[in-house]
Amino acid sequence: MLRSEVNELIREGDAFFRQYGFTLPPFAYWSPEEFRTRKAEAGLIIEQGLGWDVTDYGDGHYDTLGLFLFTVRNGNAADLGNPKGGRSMPRSC
Repeated sequence: MLRSEVNELIREGDAFFRQYGFTLPPFAYWSPEEFRTRKAEAGLIIEQGLGWDVTDYGDGHYDTLGLFLFTVRNGNAADLGNPKGGRSMPRSC
């Protein structure tokens, strides 16, 4: 897929989310340069696997086989393996 095609699909995806009242987090709109200049924040975003995924599965036919999604997560994926359901809370909570 061409980058211009990916960018158009991202714009369409954003419009789709907004029509249902869902607002994406600010990093959804960062440019590649912003990711480079905000390394600390970007590192966590990348580590958690957040953000846009657009693929045609290498088939070249996004219109018949493609997928787009935006991954957001409340919490840390590593916590899913914790039998107590995540980080422990202080007893006063």
